[in-house]
Amino acid sequence: MNYTFLSNGLTSALEVNGSIEWFPVPRYDSPSVFTKILDSEKGGYFLLTPLSNEYKVQQEYLGYSLIVKTSFKTTSGEAKVIDFLPLSLPAIIRLYDSEAELKAVVRPVFNYGLINAGTEIVEDKGVVYKNPLSKEGLELLIYGNFEMKSPYEITIKPGRGYLYLLYSKDLRYGLFSQKGFVYSKPYDAFSKLISYTEKELSKARKVNVLRDMYYRSLSVILGMYYKPSGGIVASPTSSIPEIVGESRNWDYRFVWVRDSSYAVEALVKAGLTNYARRTLDFLISVLDPSSKSFDHPFYTIDGTPPPAEETLDWLGGFLNSKPVRIGNAAYLQIQMDVEGAFMNALYTYYKETEDDDYVDRNFWAVESIASWVKSSWREPSTDIWEERGVTRHYTHTKVMSWVSMDRASKLASALGYNELAEEWKIIANEIREDVMRNGVKDGSFIRYYGGDEIDAALLTLPLYDFIKAEDKVFLNTLDRIEKELKVGEGLYLRYRKDFMGFTVNPFTLVTLWMARVYVRLNQEGKALVLLDRIRQCSSPLGLIGEHIDPKTCEARGNFPHLFPHSGVVMTIVELEEKKNEKQQNVPIDQ
Repeated sequence: MNYTFLSNGLTSALEVNGSIEWFPVPRYDSPSVFTKILDSEKGGYFLLTPLSNEYKVQQEYLGYSLIVKTSFKTTSGEAKVIDFLPLSLPAIIRLYDSEAELKAVVRPVFNYGLINAGTEIVEDKGVVYKNPLSKEGLELLIYGNFEMKSPYEITIKPGRGYLYLLYSKDLRYGLFSQKGFVYSKPYDAFSKLISYTEKELSKARKVNVLRDMYYRSLSVILGMYYKPSGGIVASPTSSIPEIVGESRNWDYRFVWVRDSSYAVEALVKAGLTNYARRTLDFLISVLDPSSKSFDHPFYTIDGTPPPAEETLDWLGGFLNSKPVRIGNAAYLQIQMDVEGAFMNALYTYYKETEDDDYVDRNFWAVESIASWVKSSWREPSTDIWEERGVTRHYTHTKVMSWVSMDRASKLASALGYNELAEEWKIIANEIREDVMRNGVKDGSFIRYYGGDEIDAALLTLPLYDFIKAEDKVFLNTLDRIEKELKVGEGLYLRYRKDFMGFTVNPFTLVTLWMARVYVRLNQEGKALVLLDRIRQCSSPLGLIGEHIDPKTCEARGNFPHLFPHSGVVMTIVELEEKKNEKQQNVPIDQ
């Protein structure tokens, strides 16, 4: 998976070797106008490459930004293209500086490849691509020496210039309208984006271990951050298959309570607490104090209820992997672990900031979660892996109910609500006893009560301080996971089988959970080996997908993914903390 990821906190694009093949507008979860990644014939794309087909290509990000530089070497000379999404606009800007002729092919197709664009050439300026069923459209402004072959194909003469593609919901206020002068100037937008990115990442905690991997992961997390609301999407793509040619294809362009809570932890550990607090604000804003705290396991990026799942039958799918889906039917599930994920994120924020005022102002959210979990933790549930149509007493889910009550108790105690703290602590102890009685079999934790199989989510038990990593029951569990779920060096399945059959490709987050466990076992060397394995299986530009093909090390599943990038940040910070802890404990005479 060699796609580069471009983002500006509103929407995103995926591009490979000069071809932009995914671009939803105006925001992450909108219909895409370039969808070639999901159908090579019907999807539409935005190509900028040398006119000659004989060239060598190399790509790199500029620093830790999400601005990509593509260098083409041809017999006629070198061409350099810089691609980025300007801040605050659903737009793509492509700056070029070329010794060779270039060709631009622009083929937008609205509504995920369903609606062909009407076109209008604007003399000496560019092209308008209109959706014939609405007022929306795209405008392409071209600056430089060019020849318009057709509305879809332009020859770019040697020199410097840019292509500026802006989406407008209503073309009456678009790039070629009377208010077009208010929009970003391309070179200014480039310098502002570089400056903005550097400033934001400069606030992050400094690390000495795998710095490039750390900062790239932080940039990806911030690239999935929807600035207007503070919600963080799990991935910017839909229906990139977990297994090529099969039907494990889902839409992840939503704010999952669980995924974004992990991201909050990563942002807190990295010192970016302002971002973390805004995401906590988002999650608190959708919380229901009168029923299940989170009515849905995920929400749209503006906090509204999620859409139903639909199938786009006209698209052939990534490498012919059908069906292509938008929306996600997991919204129908009752997932009992998500409250615990949120509570741990809030508690992590509090431990780092000691922000009494923030937690006290939002203590109603803590109370409502504790009240819900207290009354419902004994019920069966779906789990972290979102198996459809399956509810059980999952051990990990029960542990996350314990996390809810444990963190609620600790926050209540910190704020002086001692009676509540004691009441919630008693419930936490009840849940813990239940897990130790029913979630353990033959000296090992098990995936669900009454079963005997395991799953990788059991690795999180010491990460949440439910049990010591050195505990014999956990070590037995760790040993089973190493033996039963390992499918390659440093690569693990999340479980062996589910409602759709056998799993094949390892889940990247599991490797990072494993690494964090090894940090707790004082085996930092093993943790570094696992981190390096993920680095090796990242894309050439450091992006990580949800899954990995164990044979080719290629990313599978939606790409890039919030889970592993959050896991990378947390693992690296915890390695740094362990190193500092050991240095502080070394006697002075040594």
